[in-house]
Amino acid sequence: MNALLLRNSLKMATAIFVTAALAEHFAHIQFVYYSLTGTLFAVDDNDDQTWKAGASRILGTVVGGLITFWVHTIASGWGGVLLSLLFMIPVLRVLGWSSGLGTAATICLMFLMIPSYTALNWDYVFGRTIDTALGCAVGIGTNVLFWPKNRPAELQAIEASLQARLLNQIQAYRAWMTEQKPRPEPLSPAQFSESLQRMQQLVTMEQTGPAAHQLNRRRWPQRLMLWQQVGLHWVQWERLVAASDLPTPMEINHPLRRGLEGMANLLMGQRAGALATSRDWNALAQPSGRPLLLLLALAEELKPLQANLRSLSHGGRSRPCP
Repeated sequence: MNALLLRNSLKMATAIFVTAALAEHFAHIQFVYYSLTGTLFAVDDNDDQTWKAGASRILGTVVGGLITFWVHTIASGWGGVLLSLLFMIPVLRVLGWSSGLGTAATICLMFLMIPSYTALNWDYVFGRTIDTALGCAVGIGTNVLFWPKNRPAELQAIEASLQARLLNQIQAYRAWMTEQKPRPEPLSPAQFSESLQRMQQLVTMEQTGPAAHQLNRRRWPQRLMLWQQVGLHWVQWERLVAASDLPTPMEINHPLRRGLEGMANLLMGQRAGALATSRDWNALAQPSGRPLLLLLALAEELKPLQANLRSLSHGGRSRPCP
C-alpha cells in the first residue's frame, strides 16, 4: 500500500474515532452526523490547508444556518433550498469564504429536510454550529498532532538523492575513463522526472500555505528550476557522450574528464576548474576521428550544466541557465 495513502487513511480514521467519542461524551450533542460532517470537511491531505479548511467550514456553517433560518420563515421545501442557495453564493463570495459553500449548502439541506423544519430556532442553529465546529477542531488537531508533514525536510531529502544519483553516475564515468569498467548506461529521464515532479508538488503546496515566506527565503522555487535545467542538460549530455564514443583511457586534462570533474566538485560544494576551450576540443577531434560538431555540442552542454550546478551550490541565487 502506498505510504501516503496509508498515512491519510489512518489520519482520517483517527479523526472520525475521536469525533465520535467526543460526541458521545458530551450530552448536548444530539446529532453526531453534524460533527462527523465537520471532520470530513476539515481533514485535508495538505496539512497546511487544514486550518483554512476548518475555518471556512465553521464560517460556512454559521452563514448557512443564519440564511436558512431566515429563509424558512418565508419559503419551504425545495423552493426554500433554492432560495437559500441564491443568497449564500454571493454572500460567501463577498466575504471571501467561497470554500465554505459546500458546508453552507449541506447545512441548508439538513436544516430544511428535518421533519419539523418550521420549528427551526436559534438554539437549533447554534447547537448544530457547535457540533460542526467540534468536528472541524478535531480534524485540525489530528493533522497537527499526528503524522505532521515536514515538507522542507522532504525537499532537502529529494535534493540530496538527486545529488547522490549524479555523483554515483560521475563515479561510474570516472571508472570508464580510466578503463576500470565499461561506460555506464545513461540515467533515464524518468529517474529525474519522478523526483522533480514530487519536488514541484511540494513547492506548490508550500507556496499556498502559511510557510510560503520560509520557502522563498530558502529559494526553493529557484532551486527547483535549476534542478529541472540540470536534469534536462544531463540527459542530453549523456546522449552525446554515448554518441561520441571517445576512446579511453582519458588523461586528467582531457576536455571531457575536466568537465566531469568540475561537475563533481560543484555537487560536493567545491570550486570547479575552467572548462576546456574550443581549441582543446578541436585538437581532440583530429586524433580521435570524431566529428568536430559532435564534440562542440558536447562541450556546449557542459556550460549550462556547470552554471546551474554552481548556482545550486551558492544557494540558488542565480537564474537558471537554459
